[in-house]
Order: sequence, then C-alpha cells, then structure tokens
Amino acid sequence: MIDRRQLLKLGAFAGASALVPAERLAGVFRGQPSVAPEVPKFAVPLTVPPELRPRRLPERLDYYDVTMKEATAEILPGLKTPVWTYNGSFPGPTIRARAGRPVVVRQRNLLPEEAAVHLHGGNVPSGSDGMPGDEIPRNGSRYYFYPNAQPAATLWYHDHIHHQEAVRTYRGLAGLYLISDKAEDALGLPHGPYDVPLVIQDRFFNADGSFRLPGPGEFAGDVTLVNGRPHPVLEVERRPYRFRLLNASSFDGLLALSLSNGDAVQVIAGDGGLLPAPVPVRSVPLAPAERVEVVIDFSRYPIGTQIVLRNSLTIFGTAPEVMRFDVTRPASSGYHPLPAKLVPVRRLKESSARVRREFTLNLDPVTGKMVINGKEFDPERVDIEPRLGDTEIWTIVNAEKPALPIPHVFHTHLVRFQILDRNGQPPEPIEAGWKDSVNIEAGGWVRIIMKFGDFPGRYLYHCHLLGHADLGMMGQMNVRRRRHAKGRLS
Repeated sequence: MIDRRQLLKLGAFAGASALVPAERLAGVFRGQPSVAPEVPKFAVPLTVPPELRPRRLPERLDYYDVTMKEATAEILPGLKTPVWTYNGSFPGPTIRARAGRPVVVRQRNLLPEEAAVHLHGGNVPSGSDGMPGDEIPRNGSRYYFYPNAQPAATLWYHDHIHHQEAVRTYRGLAGLYLISDKAEDALGLPHGPYDVPLVIQDRFFNADGSFRLPGPGEFAGDVTLVNGRPHPVLEVERRPYRFRLLNASSFDGLLALSLSNGDAVQVIAGDGGLLPAPVPVRSVPLAPAERVEVVIDFSRYPIGTQIVLRNSLTIFGTAPEVMRFDVTRPASSGYHPLPAKLVPVRRLKESSARVRREFTLNLDPVTGKMVINGKEFDPERVDIEPRLGDTEIWTIVNAEKPALPIPHVFHTHLVRFQILDRNGQPPEPIEAGWKDSVNIEAGGWVRIIMKFGDFPGRYLYHCHLLGHADLGMMGQMNVRRRRHAKGRLS
C-alpha cells in the first residue's frame, strides 16, 4: 500500500485536477473563494435517490424518459450547489429492471455540451454503450436499449465523454441501475425499505457551496457524500438490512470500509451479482467503480446503539467518517435469516481459453499521458478483436514504479470476468464472483478470464480512475462474429 512519503512524491507530479486536460476545465469550475465551509458530521439524514417509474409497453419492455440538465442541489445545509443531473436529481434517479425484460431509455440532452451515457456493467449492444462517436449533441436525444440478459446485480450509469469523464461525473452525472431476478427473489433477502443503496462520492467545496476540483497534491475530496448527503445518519430498526455500496468517486477515492465497533458484515454480492455464499469480513475494499453488497444485522444491537461506517484508507484525502447508523426502534415486521448459500457461480475453465493477452498500464513520464501497452487512446484505432463465443485470459499489469506508486482500476465494457489470481495468489472470497472492475496496486498484476457471448461491435476497456482514462488509459476492442468453415457468420 502506498505510504505518505510516496504520496508526497506523487503529489509533486500532479494532483487529480492535473490529470484532466486544462482546456476542458475552462468555464466549468471558475475561481471561487478558497475557504471551504465547515461540514459537521452526522448532522443530516440519509436520503435515497428517487426511483423512476417506467411506462410499460405491450412489447414487454419498459420505457423511460430521462433529461440531462443543469440544476442546483442543497448538498451542504443552507447552501446551493450547481450540479449537472439526470432529471434534476443528484445523484441521478434509480432505475429498477428485471432480468429478461428489456428497457429503453430516451436520454435528452439539455446540458450546454454534448453527452454520452454508459451503463456500467451492462451487457448491451455497442450502439447503446456510450462509445466515442455516439455522443448526444446539445438539445438532441438518443435511445438506449438495455436487454437485461444478465443476472441480478447492482449496476450504475454515468457520463462517458472522453477527456471529460472525471469532471462530468464530479458535477453529478451518475445514477444506479438495479437488476433483479427469480433466483434473488427466492433468497428472502432484505427488500423494500430494508434494501438501501449507498452511492459513496467525495467532493471539495468552495465557501459558496459550489464544487471545487482537487488541486496539486489532492487526490480525493475531503467531504464524503452518501446519496448526495454529507456524512449522513440513517435510523434503522433492529433487523437485517441490505446495503448496495457503490464507490462513485470521480478521481482517486479508494475506500476500505468497516464498522466502528469492529463487527463483521456479510458480503453477499460484487460487481456482477450474487456470490455463492455470504462472506463475513471486517473490512470491505472498494475502489472507484466497484460495487459490493453487504448485509448488516442490527438485531444484534440494543436501541440507542450508534455505529459509524468508517473508511480506513484515508491516504488519498478522503475522510475517515462515512456515515452513521442509529438503532432507534424494534423491527416492525418479520424477516428471513440470511441463507447459508446464495447462487451458484459457474467458474470458467482456464483450459477453455482460446486467446491470452497481456495489458501493461503505466504513466508515460515523458509525455505525461496514461497508456496501455505504450499507447494512449485513439478512437480511430482498434486495439484487439475478440470473437463471439471465445473465452480469453487477460493478464493486467500495473507497471508503475515504487517511486511513483499509482494504482489503477481496470474496467471492461460489455463482458464480465472472473479473477483467476492476483499476484500469483487466489482471489479473496469476496472476489469469487463476477466482476467488471478490479483494483491493481503499483507493481501488481491480476489474471482474469471472460467469455464473449452476446454482442458484436466496438467496446472499450480502461482504467476507472477517471482522470487516468481522460489522459489516455483506454483501449478499444472490436468484437467480431465467428466465421464457420464455409464462411457463414454466426
């Protein structure tokens, strides 16, 4: 893990804002008073993002209308923060989908610039993935088709304009997309008001309540927001709750979450869905873009108990206090115990892999660009061409040196993967399920296995420390159909 001395060396190179092209910031974050307001801890209640209601069409699909627009939000008490939003909500509204029932979202762009929307973790056609070249112009609109041909999982959607992802998600363009299915239903997991999403972000603020970008030597905001609220409080009953944790940091806000009383939580799901069985852990690592679902059983605690959700990974600047749970009342209804087994996860076999690839991620000290295999992103270049039906093994190497120990978070569009090993060792049990994002420390590597199954076309893979992606740490794949012996395409 990076230490303070190494962080100072890294800070001498650049802060997070230096990893965003300067010309993109002009007119976006104008000069404001530099003295930030004091933000008290545990002074506001947690709120939950609103859920969108679909229009159900006879074609057995759900239709949503979403408008991207500027708005203001009262994030800090008594102050108004300019934000970019989906439907005026910060964070964006939640879409609840059902496996096997397609969704169509019409995104209208009333922002002052072009936009693109990516469903992170979605198994979607290329034209609905938010690719470069598929931007929505100002005052324009685009229809996104999401088949939901995948199991229950916590996904999220966010802006994906290249060179601007970090700044635009920082301004507010992110929201949740939750898929459910029959296998999940059968488990009796906490649901309704006891199924609570926690979108964790970090921000700096100016004295007037507006957002301030990180400066030199700053990598993540000093105010932690949960569902858009600063260090909030959630009053809970004496019963189990399901929490869907999303690290939606726009920069380098890596997290390691734990309860202040030292008790374990039960991890039940990762990026791509439920695990084979609950995993008790006392610390939950959560890199930007990763999702982890946990169950916390508050029936163990008497009324009046207060438990703080803490972050021990504060080296990048995030605050140690995330939020607080206050046990205030008895359970108002019955509930099911957490099952000992969840859903089976079929492991992909190494022997089935037809192709093996290696990707090296690093900062180019000469150009200042972030590169994959020595190349910065070029939307006109195709880097790899997987084939539908093929299983591939990728080795992802973080080639940063100890003198500048930059982490990277590798994310694949379209296809989920399983971790085979990390630095030659088996993955931890909480990483035993399906993933789409994986954190790799400097000098480390992971091997992942995936199968390209559903859609051909162009897709991306990149670092999800978004300042790194904006500086070029992104590649493009063109997934091709298989050609049979007589030349017929599958």
